[in-house]
Amino acid sequence: MKRRQLINSLVIALGLTLVTVQPASATPPAPLGEAADAAASQLANDARITAAEARRRIARQDTQAALADRLRTTLGSRFGGAWIDHDHAGRLTVAVVGARSAPEVGSQAAAQRLTDTTTVTVQRSADDLDRISESLGKRLAEANRGATSGLQAVIDVRGNTVRLDAPKGVALTEAQRQAVAWAERQFGGAISHGTYDSPSVPRYCGGQYSCDPPLRSGLAIYMGGGRCTSAFMTYSGSSYYMLTAGHCAEMGSYFDVPTYSYGYQYVGYAVDYDFGYYGDSALVRVEDSSWWQPRGWVYPQTSIRSYSRDYVGQYVCKQGSTTGYTCGQVTSTNATVSYPDRTLTGMTWSTTCVAAGDSGSGVYYGSTAYGILSGGPNSGCGMIHEPITRALSRWGVNLLAG
Repeated sequence: MKRRQLINSLVIALGLTLVTVQPASATPPAPLGEAADAAASQLANDARITAAEARRRIARQDTQAALADRLRTTLGSRFGGAWIDHDHAGRLTVAVVGARSAPEVGSQAAAQRLTDTTTVTVQRSADDLDRISESLGKRLAEANRGATSGLQAVIDVRGNTVRLDAPKGVALTEAQRQAVAWAERQFGGAISHGTYDSPSVPRYCGGQYSCDPPLRSGLAIYMGGGRCTSAFMTYSGSSYYMLTAGHCAEMGSYFDVPTYSYGYQYVGYAVDYDFGYYGDSALVRVEDSSWWQPRGWVYPQTSIRSYSRDYVGQYVCKQGSTTGYTCGQVTSTNATVSYPDRTLTGMTWSTTCVAAGDSGSGVYYGSTAYGILSGGPNSGCGMIHEPITRALSRWGVNLLAG
């Protein structure tokens, strides 16, 4: 009881607002300067456009995502997905099942002053692709057992297919070949094919000092001899929790944070975690509130006030204890990812650069939370994150608004 009173008193003293953070589609937040500038700089470099044009595109991506969320609801089975198309000036493209839905999209886009929004007609709804992806993911999880390199899959929203990716230059096992043949028979033209170069790996630091120097950005957390990063702060009732990656909790259930005296301070313990087929997130009960900081909850000063789905073409950022503050473009959603000894589904890929020790970082843009960093390719840039919508639903908690 005394501990709960202490936490409540501290939250009040710091001026934090304990409210249920709403999805970004309710009221898209205005982008903050630091995140907008970093994301715009990355976009300008990626697309080879001027800084001014990059800032224009970044400034409206929250509004575009909010429109896509509304269309997902209003169109229902007629919604085939959406993406921000940087090959065409960063316009929002909405896939619809049946051309008769196009005027409805145009009307809603005009109301949001997104008059360059365009539509394409497709065969399969987003719900259809989600169902195919879920069924395929289960089959791949079985087929990847014992394989040195796993089959992966993503929803190709532009192609209106689920793309099945094989490791480049690696022979498939018999079980994997059977899974590929099964997918082609079961789903026909809804399956496309691709390859990938670098296997996917979780991004935790295997030993406390094996990937130092830490603390470039984000809050480093230590458990069982390894290091990860803290993501967003949450609450449920009068209890307060830190989110991080599930594989971090798998390494050790008790979490410490570094202190200025080069020691470590106990924070709390993992209530539960997922690191497997249905996701990669952990809920850490905050037992020691003395390290609590007045932010909600990205470093150093960004306040998180909403959360949203991921859309291809968006730029998202992360703050990790190893690589600091980096941004990149979302390239695919609802991805089935092959890690060593396990297969995860429902993940999001982006081009953001990450490294060992960044696992658990909050993935966000502006004041909107998008996910929890899980991993990336074992070479080169790339980031895999657990969608925040799934993590919040899984643990039944609310984001703590700054």
